[in-house]
Amino acid sequence: MLLKNYIRRAYLSYGEIARKIAPYFWYISGDLKKSGMRYTIEEYLSLAIFVSLIVLVVEIPIITLTLAFFLPVVFAILFSFLASALGATIIFFLFITYPKALVRALADKINRGLPYSVSYMVATASSDAPPINLFKSLTKIDEYPELKEQAANIVRDVEGMGMSLLSALRREAERTPSEEFGNLLLGIEATLASGGNLVAYLNEKAKTYFSERKAKIRTYADLLSMLTEIYITAIIVGPILFTLLSSIMGIMGGMGNIVGMQAIISFILMPVISLIFAFYINLTAP
Repeated sequence: MLLKNYIRRAYLSYGEIARKIAPYFWYISGDLKKSGMRYTIEEYLSLAIFVSLIVLVVEIPIITLTLAFFLPVVFAILFSFLASALGATIIFFLFITYPKALVRALADKINRGLPYSVSYMVATASSDAPPINLFKSLTKIDEYPELKEQAANIVRDVEGMGMSLLSALRREAERTPSEEFGNLLLGIEATLASGGNLVAYLNEKAKTYFSERKAKIRTYADLLSMLTEIYITAIIVGPILFTLLSSIMGIMGGMGNIVGMQAIISFILMPVISLIFAFYINLTAP
């Protein structure tokens, strides 16, 4: 409710500016729909402008007062304006890119559940149940809430809004974040419209999804093996060798502050590299 009030206030204040710049950011409209953010492009751009200006106004006095202790007031004010303008621009850029990033994250989560969810659909279709029951079965899978929501949209369109199943499938295929799930829905639509064998189609898609899943896991295993070797060499063997060599050179009088260098490597550099490795492994995990 609080966010809606901010959006309403931002739109009333900057809606006209948002309408003028909206054609330059036309691609955001599709991302807003696919990400589930129920805002028009004008409302979203108004909020982006509103937050960016707040950052600009708040940063200027804070940065000015901070720099005034170290620089002349004129330079402090000038630098604060530049730094605040840069910060506001970054905030606006983050707003612009956030819907696309959210769509990619949702698509990845939906794609992860596709192989197993299509298997549920194969079992349902094999029982000669009505086609809408394919998606009702997906709404009962709590392990993949994003995919569950996509299926619930189709059920709602058919049973709540009175749309035909073919129309609901086409509509959901256009607004789903996942291109793979969209292609699956269009395939189901084409199979139903042509009177084809739905079980055979879903069974083939399930095999394809599982094969792709296995290939991704195999590729990730090879990558993980390579990263493990790099980690052992760079984080375990490397610092040990450096510690031994630096200690020997210190005894011989060939280095300066050995303890300081060893502390920086042991307590700063190594943990930072380890965190980077952990983040990258988590990011690339299938």
